[in-house]
Amino acid sequence: MDGEVKAEKINGMKEGVQFKETQKFTQWWLWLIILAPIILAVLNILSSILYVFSGFSSVDSENVSVSWISGRVSTIQFIYFLIYVGTILFLALSKLKVVVSNNEIKIRHLLFFKRVINLSDINESKNIDYDFVGYGIRKTKKYGTVYNVKGKEGVAITLTTGKKYLIGSQKSEQFLKSLSKNN
Repeated sequence: MDGEVKAEKINGMKEGVQFKETQKFTQWWLWLIILAPIILAVLNILSSILYVFSGFSSVDSENVSVSWISGRVSTIQFIYFLIYVGTILFLALSKLKVVVSNNEIKIRHLLFFKRVINLSDINESKNIDYDFVGYGIRKTKKYGTVYNVKGKEGVAITLTTGKKYLIGSQKSEQFLKSLSKNN
């Protein structure tokens, strides 16, 4: 009997999902900006190694040492490095996931944030092209709470309470259709 109930729940969930989209930070220019310090550091290290091993030495120093390669790293440098690596991992693992089921919209953003909007609470929904408002979760006067990872297209939702949401989507037409099926 329990097996039948579990199967019904699984099948019901699959049938209940009207729309599903997962977006990640995949903009090449964003990753170039984030990875630029690593690229510059590697180029600096390579040029220093080539300089040391090419036989050139300054007149003041006859003893050329490569101890700087394994030299000391200050605590502040180590903390900056950890923050930098943490930022890269955060963006690599972050995503915006939107699932529309028969009665609600589930939004999961940036690894830890969840929002559920009941479809019965939606007064109006429309597909819009918007100006760049930044990435992540934003509060704006024009759009209300904005959930955005990339692009400038999404679905604007106004609830019966007057609260506004803008959910960025690369498939905004399908997203809007899934909302209209349930209203």
